[in-house]
Amino acid sequence: MIFSDFFYNKKIRFTVLMLLIIFSICIENKKYIELFLYSFEFIVILSICALFGSSYRMIEIFMRLFYGFILAVQLSSISISGNVLSPLALENLGHPAVIGSLNMLWASIIEIGSVLIVFLSGINFSFYSALISIPILLGIKHSSSYEFFKPIVSVTEERLFVWNMLKNQKMEVKKLQHDFIYYPEKNSNPIERKHYNVIVIFTEGTSLSVISPELTPNIWGLMHNSLHYTGYFNHTAATFRGLRGQNASFYQMTGGYTESSMGLGQISHKEILDKMKSGKSITTLPEIFQENGYNTFFQLPCSINDNLSQMMSTMDFNHLFTMEDINATARTKWPVPPGMAVKWLTNNDLTDGDSYRLLWKNIQTLHEQARPFYYGIYTVGTHVGLDSPEFRYKDGKNPYLNKFYNMDRQFGEFLQHFNNSPVSDDTILIFTADHATYPDPNFLNTFNLKDRYFVDQVPLIIYKKNSTGDLQIDANGKNSLDIAPTIMDLVGIRNFRTIFLGCSLFDTICHSDFDHLSALGLEYYTTDRNVVTPVKLPGNRQSIVQDIQAYGG
Repeated sequence: MIFSDFFYNKKIRFTVLMLLIIFSICIENKKYIELFLYSFEFIVILSICALFGSSYRMIEIFMRLFYGFILAVQLSSISISGNVLSPLALENLGHPAVIGSLNMLWASIIEIGSVLIVFLSGINFSFYSALISIPILLGIKHSSSYEFFKPIVSVTEERLFVWNMLKNQKMEVKKLQHDFIYYPEKNSNPIERKHYNVIVIFTEGTSLSVISPELTPNIWGLMHNSLHYTGYFNHTAATFRGLRGQNASFYQMTGGYTESSMGLGQISHKEILDKMKSGKSITTLPEIFQENGYNTFFQLPCSINDNLSQMMSTMDFNHLFTMEDINATARTKWPVPPGMAVKWLTNNDLTDGDSYRLLWKNIQTLHEQARPFYYGIYTVGTHVGLDSPEFRYKDGKNPYLNKFYNMDRQFGEFLQHFNNSPVSDDTILIFTADHATYPDPNFLNTFNLKDRYFVDQVPLIIYKKNSTGDLQIDANGKNSLDIAPTIMDLVGIRNFRTIFLGCSLFDTICHSDFDHLSALGLEYYTTDRNVVTPVKLPGNRQSIVQDIQAYGG
């Protein structure tokens, strides 16, 4: 009877087709537990739907569509990232460029197709419905329903927490205030303190494991002619938190993109201003530099009207450089997905080549001025989901190898210009990342890495020409909260009242309660030497950290 149903019953044929799709996607991405649970869950849902009579047809339709959507989202997430939906994935879905146009197109095909197939599927094994119910399904770890609602609940908790903290204002910021930034005694700073120009390159999503003499020879060469760190981790993710947090030595609760459309990449410019500035007194690098005679700048690959630009503008740099500073006809074009000519599916940000050329042009002009400058730059070309529109690595088939290789080539051209000019004589160049590389399976497989978290060792290279030579230091698990006070130590700016959470990496007296703790929304990790550990903070410490995050925005 079952086999005859397969040949003559369309619903059963669609059921088998859906099971094959689940099998194919899960096996390809080695999700064996999900394969079993998704298949079982799918059969159970269909069995429950079979119990509804014609009087409850609308409930059945809603149930099919809603469950089809849940299953489709998880399958598309596994297909393009190798993982089920996570809070950080929700925060990175603001626009197509974030995950790549082809990935977005493939995810859409999977989602639309899966929803339709689930809707058209059916089975008569109704006795299964007596064994399990929807509430139980929601409680089975790794089921599609459970994994769908878990990140939504997490993101919602973050939003409710921030709203509650902003309402109650129970954070006592004065407890964090320091009257000076570093201790000069027992300080290991190997570079003579002076008001140097400072350039800090925040490279998108770059873990230390990416840097190698084969793939990134220019960065590798710079590293071994500079002061550089191992055991140094990102204190947060993703980009919105990472850029602002490193320029303020502070945590921040709100990320870029959320399912509820309340991320910094989604709200209005006025809401960004209110969230970042209203009643806040966070100390920032541009504020300190300007008080000490510097001009301050930050360069972004996006439009001046982009929400990332608006967030960075709240840090009061003297000027932001953006994609509008390069004529549209002179910008390198990102490739359009095959067969797709729709403009909104293409990436219009500056490529890494354009970003480095703009950087070189600007600092030549700034160097001729009387005042020293601080210049931060964020490059986006190594973002998850993107491929290189410029140089490619060997056969060009691996997007991860392509984009990191291209980034290094573009950086190498800039570095050559820099070293051959008088700019390098009085300028400190720092190479680091906004955060670690997102650990999707393609990245892990490409670099032969085991499972990792979104907290990882990131490069920190401090270059002053004819200064330290190859000097490697172990940060012993400290994180990027320390970069702002370290920069102040390098240029000799000590006397300034701040609420920095970190300490200078050269300072052996200063102690931070936070520079071994990475906070990604409500996800926390401790870092010790080269080990990352997810943690659930004890009540009192959790309250303190979340107070600080909420105050940070």
